[in-house]
Amino acid sequence: MSLVEKEIKEQVETLPLTLEYMENYLAKEKIPSFILESDLIYFIGCGTSLYLSLSASRFFTLKTKKETKFLPGGEIFFASNENVGNKYLKRSAILISRSGESTEVIKAGEVFRKMNIPTLGITLEPESSLTKISNVSIILPFREESIVMTKSFSGILLSLELISSYMIGEDFSAYKNLVKKVPEVIQRMEEEADKYMNFKHYVFLGLGIEEGIARESALKLEEMSLSKVEAYSTFEYRHGPKSLVEEGFLVSIFRRGLKEEEDLIEELESYGAKVITIGDDGDHIPISYLPESVFLKVLWGQILGLKIADYKNINVESPRNLSKVVKF
Repeated sequence: MSLVEKEIKEQVETLPLTLEYMENYLAKEKIPSFILESDLIYFIGCGTSLYLSLSASRFFTLKTKKETKFLPGGEIFFASNENVGNKYLKRSAILISRSGESTEVIKAGEVFRKMNIPTLGITLEPESSLTKISNVSIILPFREESIVMTKSFSGILLSLELISSYMIGEDFSAYKNLVKKVPEVIQRMEEEADKYMNFKHYVFLGLGIEEGIARESALKLEEMSLSKVEAYSTFEYRHGPKSLVEEGFLVSIFRRGLKEEEDLIEELESYGAKVITIGDDGDHIPISYLPESVFLKVLWGQILGLKIADYKNINVESPRNLSKVVKF
């Protein structure tokens, strides 16, 4: 078993661990006042952490009704005047980096410090640069060794979901029920992935919170299996990109149970695509339509990417042109 496969399967342990850790953390440490009082919260990441930021920022807005904005760290460091205005009286930022050393995220933190915008850092590494630059840090209680991010994505996203729910006084019963489903979700995804390893083109579609999951799933297939892949907000796919669709396309849709999604599926199948759905009962991979379930849905891209890589005999431990920490 490869290290990547091991860490994907370890989510059976790390997700319950993260839930317990965050429940205790929030009870003792509370949420920083600068987050609670913000009119606008920036979510900053790079690569996988950027797509994590996308999903987390939209979940925050859904739950707390606060304005949020997700951005790559490089956009803050190199182009802050084009991305950060001064009309909001109270702003804060959440900096996301598994290693705590991603250069653009750290540099973004330095920019925010100069602008007197307080930051909350989330990482796996307690002695990292991120913890030094952030006003407050959350360090999750597990490590990840592989170059490809897997369990850190689901763990950090779950943490941010829990913070959102805590802010509005929700209990964590929905999350506890979802975490119990991790083993069966992994098993079902592995069974489904075995059917879809030799398509010539892969597409992932998701709406709102799930757009980040779609984009991360595409990145996982690129990193792990060197596949031709695209990702879009679900209904944006109808505005041009669908012109490429033909036989040999596999389209994964993270569904919400909308009639319009059914119409899109029928349309794509008429062009020759194979469409699979990740949603609730009646979908190929049933999890839940609850927005809280988004941290589980990211496993689909991880598992499919691993299966395709194995099929192509690609070494996922040494993905082409990649390193665990990106610095310059």
